[in-house]
Amino acid sequence: MMKLNDFLRYEISLKIEYDDYFRLIYGTKYLLEARLGPNRTFIARKSIYANCRKKAVHKAVQWYWKEFKGLIGTAHKVMEVNDPYGEVAYDQSFACNELGNKYLDDTTIDRIIEASDGDLVRDEREGTEHHPPNSVMRIKRRRKQNVVIAPRLLQSPGGTIYYRMTETPQVSKNGRVVRRRKVRNVKLASRSLDKALREVERRGLDKKAVA
Repeated sequence: MMKLNDFLRYEISLKIEYDDYFRLIYGTKYLLEARLGPNRTFIARKSIYANCRKKAVHKAVQWYWKEFKGLIGTAHKVMEVNDPYGEVAYDQSFACNELGNKYLDDTTIDRIIEASDGDLVRDEREGTEHHPPNSVMRIKRRRKQNVVIAPRLLQSPGGTIYYRMTETPQVSKNGRVVRRRKVRNVKLASRSLDKALREVERRGLDKKAVA
């Protein structure tokens, strides 16, 4: 039953091998309307409604396993869900394993790869039924960087806060560096800025640091 907020229409495409298609019909009596495409592959299409592509993919996967139970292959090998509203868009935070970015059709895959400027490629790993591959994968590992939240205070992507101490100052002579500055990040127990500032003062880290 379609919910009131499931107003967006998406299309599921199944690419079924020739022998698998007739095995499906004769073995289960399941009448799936399909047309014969190139390379002796049948193409079947079904509309599905949801409020976003992520929800549409979730519904599509549930429908696939309920109806076919893997008889025509694992879902990631035969099923695609289109992206008619341009919801799949590349940026630096693009997550290949996000459900809304999986089961992409060829047109969307090509568009995302082009937009990534060499960051993404097709994910051609074999995968398994319970651990399917993504539609695309990164070939450049994203570097997670700490963020400066206050002078000398850095926070990691995981939320850990560090106090950046200068243990040895840089020394220059006649315009040349004769000794490089040595710094060290001291891990704090605090998880918020206010508590971190109090911890630095309590531990005297600001007094130990070299200006």
